[in-house]
Amino acid sequence: MKDRIRTIANSLPIKGYPPRLITGLVYKVLFWLNSCPHKDGVHATISPRTLLTGLAIDYHKHCKIAFGKYVQVHEEETIH
Repeated sequence: MKDRIRTIANSLPIKGYPPRLITGLVYKVLFWLNSCPHKDGVHATISPRTLLTGLAIDYHKHCKIAFGKYVQVHEEETIH
């Protein structure tokens, strides 16, 4: 797990890492480790995440943007 975190951290364009970024990075690595079935796991085709939560990976939700990429967000103003 530490190697995966280091690999992603070294690919980021910044040098100093705020605590929120580190927390998100650890969450991302754990998320993807638990989203793939393990060859010595409990089930051969179902991931640990799916076994415990019942939720599967959705490509359109989980695979659109890589960790650490810059995006532009537009929020609509709500008029009351």
